[in-house]
Amino acid sequence: MRTLVYTPDDARRWAAFSGDYNPVHFDKTRGALSIHGMRALLDVKRFIEPAAPAAQWLKCMVRMRRPLWYGASYSLEADEKRAAAASVIDPAMAQTCLSCQLTAHHAADETAAASQSVLSVDDIAALERAFTPLLAQATRWQFLDALLFRHLIHDAALLRQDVIASCLPPGASLEKIFSQCQVVQTHQELVFHRSLLLPWQSGTFTHALKIDVLPALVVGDIKSGAVVRIAAAIREENMTISNAITLKIGLLAAN
Repeated sequence: MRTLVYTPDDARRWAAFSGDYNPVHFDKTRGALSIHGMRALLDVKRFIEPAAPAAQWLKCMVRMRRPLWYGASYSLEADEKRAAAASVIDPAMAQTCLSCQLTAHHAADETAAASQSVLSVDDIAALERAFTPLLAQATRWQFLDALLFRHLIHDAALLRQDVIASCLPPGASLEKIFSQCQVVQTHQELVFHRSLLLPWQSGTFTHALKIDVLPALVVGDIKSGAVVRIAAAIREENMTISNAITLKIGLLAAN
């Protein structure tokens, strides 16, 4: 068991890497503020990794139930009934805030890409430097997980996918979506090759990376509340990983 406590400084460091400046983490006019779920998950994924199954392919499943507020103490606890699984518990309320498990998987996600882009060597080097303060003794899948999340929330081609563009105002940007909508992550699914369990340090990746953005899925609409699944993948020999994020998006009351 570990005790987790997050502060606005943790959020600022994660945002400096990811570019995720969602006001729910920074804007005091929105009420109580919480740490990014993806930042907290860095600690959870590191915690469960030593128990990862001895399989060629691994799947990491995440369920986010409740926010983690700044300054509050939470318990990171191994699951007694499931291998390579843990939950973050609010001891004051006896409630689970998020849960995560690593399981064996059969193969990589082979969904055809909707678009592709290339992350340059210089960009990767800059992101590695920004990631370094976030997690001690990180492994390669943890860095690439965070990198793919960052790519998804900034990828202009994703916003142009018909299923996404049809429910957004013309010319919508990430900043406009955050300012006009409540955006909450509820799930994550990662599939990756076990070679990515190797240790990571800044300078590990020295060549450009091709990133495939996969077709998005939208259920509902923004006005009444939509569930949006977005995904991206890196597909290279012994360095394959896909990252699917599920978001709940709805207009703020003022809009």
